[in-house]
Amino acid sequence: MTRVQHSNAKRSRFLCIFSYFIIGYTLFNTKFIFKHIQSSICSPRNPDDEIIHPQDEWQYQNSITGQWYHWTTYNKQNNHGEWRVKWLNVAPTSYLGVIVYLTTTNELNPLKTSLTQLSRLLSNNPRPVVIFHEGDFDADDIQKSLSNILGNHTPLGFERIRFSDNANRPRSVFPRWPLKYFHMCRFFTLMLPNHPLLTLFTYYWRLDAHSYIFGPKPIEDPFEIMQKRHIQYAFIMANEDDDHYAVGLWSFFHEFLDNHCLKPSIALRQTQTGWFGGYSLAIIFTNFAIANVSLFRDHSLIRAWLHAVDRNGGIYRYRWGDAPIHTLALTQFLSQNHIVRLRYFGYMHRHEYTCASNIERDLCKAQVKSFLTQNGIRYSYYQDGCFPSTQNPLCHYYPEIKL
Repeated sequence: MTRVQHSNAKRSRFLCIFSYFIIGYTLFNTKFIFKHIQSSICSPRNPDDEIIHPQDEWQYQNSITGQWYHWTTYNKQNNHGEWRVKWLNVAPTSYLGVIVYLTTTNELNPLKTSLTQLSRLLSNNPRPVVIFHEGDFDADDIQKSLSNILGNHTPLGFERIRFSDNANRPRSVFPRWPLKYFHMCRFFTLMLPNHPLLTLFTYYWRLDAHSYIFGPKPIEDPFEIMQKRHIQYAFIMANEDDDHYAVGLWSFFHEFLDNHCLKPSIALRQTQTGWFGGYSLAIIFTNFAIANVSLFRDHSLIRAWLHAVDRNGGIYRYRWGDAPIHTLALTQFLSQNHIVRLRYFGYMHRHEYTCASNIERDLCKAQVKSFLTQNGIRYSYYQDGCFPSTQNPLCHYYPEIKL
């Protein structure tokens, strides 16, 4: 009798497990079939419908006329002719690329170091440099001192901008972060590519005041490399974002894809998708980024994504950075051979640095020694330019230029 009961119990457990399996399998198939049917009848939105307010409250000033303009974030907007710039030192002889900063005089010392490194490593082919600011670089003596650092062969321009303190902006869940930081994120996410200065150039190279390029000798011009190889975007380091600064971003991006009847690209699945379909948080370190000017301005789906983000308010509410916002767009909308990682010179941003790919650690430390000036600060060396080194899926996904 006991044996029969035991046998019945085993049979019951088996039937129970089997039933759960059948139910789960049925639900999975139903969901799959529903998604397939849904995708087959999906009607994508017009990307331009994402652009609701083409004229923005932010403003920029012309350095020659002094006239102020409202920022507009649509590629057909500028009707004031070719943008004129008050160049110091010399006017550009080439408009292939421009190096841009957004900074304040509070960062004057690191900015001087950054410009010094540019003048050294680009001495064979100086490129125009433009500093965006809110008025604190208007003084002639400051402008002159920075132009002297770059030297007579490097054009230097200053573009004044005016942010807005709109009270209707979403309230941040990080009240201790200064408002200027959120403005910076929005500036590099959406606004910079739509400034009329950039219409003069093919590429722009974004750096921060704390961005230092370095190496033992002048480097090959990255703008020319990108032009010859038809590259749309270049970066040098990959990092990992903090999950509390990306709240809701992953689901919002997939909502955007669904609205436009798009499936995640191979690159997005391999570099941005983590365990169980979650967000990997892997990001391009965008404090060093070189992009085709038209990329974030004229690509209809990328432009639509950036406007959707801006309208959502996540930059101000959750501190979404330009790095994760751009990384999602790049991995989704650009092919793998249109993005490269530059590995033929060193780069440092604040407390993190990497050297050219063929430089040994001791020699690397010798090259960067003059920048390690803050006592009590732990500086992080990334041999392959990635954090975390062995786990970041962006690290070696894109072609690397080592020269």
